[in-house]
Formats: sequence, C-alpha cells, structure tokens
Amino acid sequence: MARAVDKPKRPDMQHNGKIAAPQHPASGSGWIDRSIRAFLAGETHGEDVLGALYGHVADEPIPERLRALLSG
Repeated sequence: MARAVDKPKRPDMQHNGKIAAPQHPASGSGWIDRSIRAFLAGETHGEDVLGALYGHVADEPIPERLRALLSG
C-alpha cells in the first residue's frame, strides 16, 4: 500500500518577471544521452547504460571467499 509523502513547502520564488530558458546540453549529444532517454522513456531495459557505467566491473574476478559463500 502506498503512502503519501510529506514534502516541505517550497519558498516563494522571487523573480524579475523574466523567465530564463532552461539550460540543457545539446539535445542528442551522444549515444549515452540517447540511451538514457530511451531507458527513462521505457523503450529499453538500460543494459547499454549499465554496461557503459559498470562494464569494467564484470571483468574483475570474483574473490574466492565470495565464490565459496555463493556456492555453499
């Protein structure tokens, strides 16, 4: 069952009447940007993003103590 989250009230924003355009990096600025957007949109499972971030960990050997723990 989901419960409502209590959020603190946001302070009133003071501005001079001008609204600045949001600053975003160049749209479509690379494959990682497209991959993250596709994952957030539910179009992929994000395996390419995870591979880019943590792929080097898969090349590390599993320590013997952990291997023994998992096999026993």
